[in-house]
Amino acid sequence: MDELRHFVIIVAAGKGLRMGHNTKKQYLHLAGMPVLARTVMVFDQCEHIHEIILVIPKDDGGYCKTHIIDPYGFKKKIHLVEGGEERQHSVLSGLKLIRDKMNRDKEAIVMIHDGVRPFVNQNIIKDCILTAIEYGACIPAVKITDTVKEVLPDLVIQKTLNRENLYKAQTPQTFKLGLLLRAFEYAVKTSFQGTDDASLVEHLGHKVAIIKGSKLNIKITTPEDLVLGEHLLLVS
Repeated sequence: MDELRHFVIIVAAGKGLRMGHNTKKQYLHLAGMPVLARTVMVFDQCEHIHEIILVIPKDDGGYCKTHIIDPYGFKKKIHLVEGGEERQHSVLSGLKLIRDKMNRDKEAIVMIHDGVRPFVNQNIIKDCILTAIEYGACIPAVKITDTVKEVLPDLVIQKTLNRENLYKAQTPQTFKLGLLLRAFEYAVKTSFQGTDDASLVEHLGHKVAIIKGSKLNIKITTPEDLVLGEHLLLVS
């Protein structure tokens, strides 16, 4: 595709409290296979990805090696990195590994993907890489079709938002390494906490392009999502 090296940081350091389960959501099974293993599998099978950085909770290295990596015979190099308190800290941990591998003087493409988003497809991955090469920053997103309400803390509607230009952000969010490093450094300098990686690049003042995502690229965060995921596997 190009001469740049392509990395993916798969973020799986969360606790999964919304799932209401003792097992962390990334380790729950989806049709007999851990959600996280299914996510890793997509990128392991992608010809455009060279290395995988898996960001996991503290002390989970042994578990991930035994239950996520070893049983499925993944072909690509997988690095295990310990995550931080917040998602932003976890991504930075993975980003530092890539920075050190590239000696900071070489450019690369970095994808950042949710560990519990196992239904991303190869076309989205390819399109994100190509667009990030051109624009420096790219995310997949889907246009919002439902009516969106802004609600006060007492659950009273304040106003109805114009959905014409509203999109739901997905992952993998994809960037040139140098730009992403500058965005994270600026976020630290300005004490900025973003809700996703693209927001840090936006905060830096750089434009982020959008490519068409997929409504099937769901994030497994609730018991209902697991049920939906099982169904998607049955019909795929």
